[in-house]
Amino acid sequence: MDLSLGRKGVWIVGSLCLISSPVLWRVLRSVMARGGHRQAPAFEDIQAKEQVWSHPGLKGTAPAKDERTAPPTGDAPAPPAPFDHRIVTAKQAAVNSFYTVSRTEILGGGRFGQVHKCEEKATGLKLAAKIIRTRGTKDKDEVKNEISVMNQLDHVNLVQLYDAFESKNDIVLVMEYVDGGELFDRIIDDNCNLTEFDTILFIRQICEGIRHMHQMNILHLDLKPENILCVNRDTKQIKIIDFGLARRYKPREKLKVNFGTPEFLAPEVVNYDFVSFPTDMWSVGVIAYMLLSGLSPFLGDSDAETLNNILACRWDLEDAEFQDISEEAREFIAKLLVKEKSWRISAREALKHPWLSDRELHSRLSAQKMKNCCSDGQGPVAK
Repeated sequence: MDLSLGRKGVWIVGSLCLISSPVLWRVLRSVMARGGHRQAPAFEDIQAKEQVWSHPGLKGTAPAKDERTAPPTGDAPAPPAPFDHRIVTAKQAAVNSFYTVSRTEILGGGRFGQVHKCEEKATGLKLAAKIIRTRGTKDKDEVKNEISVMNQLDHVNLVQLYDAFESKNDIVLVMEYVDGGELFDRIIDDNCNLTEFDTILFIRQICEGIRHMHQMNILHLDLKPENILCVNRDTKQIKIIDFGLARRYKPREKLKVNFGTPEFLAPEVVNYDFVSFPTDMWSVGVIAYMLLSGLSPFLGDSDAETLNNILACRWDLEDAEFQDISEEAREFIAKLLVKEKSWRISAREALKHPWLSDRELHSRLSAQKMKNCCSDGQGPVAK
């Protein structure tokens, strides 16, 4: 979604011509030149190990409702959508017959079109209308794939689909309304001083949502702070959005993609190699790095340098912004930003990692956060 940028040297770079991302994408300031390049692991074909990600026995069925692990002390789970999960089919009708779509209250936009605030005429329910321009059959099929994906996803950390309408030139998706702004806003907001404990709360929910997607054999493939919405401006509750690039994962049908936002691309996407569940987990690692520091781990001075940094798995935690973060946080990132995808931890394993599951650590970080909040004259960071 589009927004005004203004902190930590945020700047706008044109989308890559080799990567299907026609919208200008926003990035955080370029990391200062760093020494100590890391040796990327050997890239081997370890197909047998990847089968662990398929979760044998689930066969695409919804996970048990009680499978969600207890959140860290400090924030409640995100609220469910104000309606039951629906199986939606695009109606051949005008959206304005059933909903009042505000042309002035624009919630965001992107490569697809715009998202407007809307209200169901029959119930008064506040919702969001994503108006997607479709210029032909191929465009319509892509949007219908998004509808199909959302029909399979019923989780509090994944935005829910309510209705859909198809006309000659567009398809409108009517979705759950979330008004807390993008997670990206909080990274660049001078008045929003994210702590390590805040980051844990965000990353844990992201992993909860991604675990559900992976259990349903669906890859998101476009995870970034702009595609994560905060439920409101006061809590740390989030919902993942934008399933336009999501794909169903079929182990026997090797999937390759050539789209995404450059600085969040996993090495296998840059190499146009096979993607799978670990591809999303790489993006989780990039987001965690950004939330902890306000820096982008692979961003270079040019598109080519960014991609080279990704392929070399060239990143470190040597900047001053990382000096106070826990060893658990460092290890968590190191288990995700690994070039060989089969070495990355899964969403399920990430949720069991001490950084996201150790209550004693969370209590200590939460106490440190409160101490810093109560101190006079504190600067922007208390990790």
